[in-house]
Amino acid sequence: MTPSLQSDHCEEVIPMPTEVTSTLSPLGNKRVKQKVGAVCTFIKENKDKWFYICCHDNPDPDAISSAMGMLRIVNFLGVEDAEIVYCGEISHPQNRAMQNVLTIPIKRWKQVEANVPDGSVFIFVDCASRSQRNMSIPHEPDMAIDHHKISTPKGLLLVHDETGSCATLVTDLMLSLPAIKAEGEDAEDILCFDPSLDGMTEIVTALAVGIKTDTIDFRSETTTDYDFQAYKILTRFMSDERFMKIINYELPPYMFECEEIAWHNKKLNAPNFITGLRFVEPTKSDCIPYLADKYMRLQGIQTVVVFGIVGNTIRASVRTNSASLDCEELCNDIFGEGNGGAKQGVGGANVELSIFSPDDMTDEMKEKFWEITVATIERKFDRATQK
Repeated sequence: MTPSLQSDHCEEVIPMPTEVTSTLSPLGNKRVKQKVGAVCTFIKENKDKWFYICCHDNPDPDAISSAMGMLRIVNFLGVEDAEIVYCGEISHPQNRAMQNVLTIPIKRWKQVEANVPDGSVFIFVDCASRSQRNMSIPHEPDMAIDHHKISTPKGLLLVHDETGSCATLVTDLMLSLPAIKAEGEDAEDILCFDPSLDGMTEIVTALAVGIKTDTIDFRSETTTDYDFQAYKILTRFMSDERFMKIINYELPPYMFECEEIAWHNKKLNAPNFITGLRFVEPTKSDCIPYLADKYMRLQGIQTVVVFGIVGNTIRASVRTNSASLDCEELCNDIFGEGNGGAKQGVGGANVELSIFSPDDMTDEMKEKFWEITVATIERKFDRATQK
């Protein structure tokens, strides 16, 4: 059965009178409005099946909150059996804080894959295709909701617009669903977006975090009026206390240990900064994007690359606010076509090491391999930033 989104210790659910919630209108996004009927029909026709709401491999607040909103939507439309799943890791401390503070029922794919019923329905959020490098769930989507610039896969029920966050589209979809007529003369219609219901405070709070973080505090180039509108509605009903706990997340001690390594290994040639973290445990790989963001605040720096060897991959985070550099081109120039991507000056890459697995190397071999890796990446970085 579908897990509850209601926390056992949720004392802050805000009861809102129906007359207030009923005045909430959809955001007006025509692309969402055009798909409401198809979404309702599809989910209702398949409501007796198992639904898997799939985040990308390392789900961030936008993906997690979008999945929570879609879980509410499918439950509202009659689906009883649904779960949120992902491959990879929830390693970033903010993402873990979000999971813990809001008691989010999200499962690793390996926990459920052995018992997936035939004919199950797969909904992708914040991602529209398995061809994207950060989606490893081995099933094609039946439906997707995404805000990235993509080419629409044929035959896919897709809710899409290039907004600042996927959470904005999910919020609009929740607001757009027709009310369900309740039985009885005095019974009030049931709304999908009803903040007075158990578990809705968690959903609303998560969606607000998703929009705030994915729009980079509304500074990203893809931020739209819809993002502002959705955020304004969500902040009326969210838990301020839990929102602030997620935004002001605590940092684990290893962050500071990794920062020491990164500073020692840095190559700083203003306005460019590059550093390597050597061999990083997968559970600590969130230090890579964290440090990339932090070094962008260093005086005189416009472009940052932080990289490390994580398991059997070279993982990197790329940041730039240089007017002369395109972040996606920078990722491709340094790490190869198809190994990464970027938007609004924020990018990342994963390069598979194939047969060159560090696990099979002696300490001496690992040291030499690291030296070759650093020399190669730094040379490509210098070449790319000096075009």
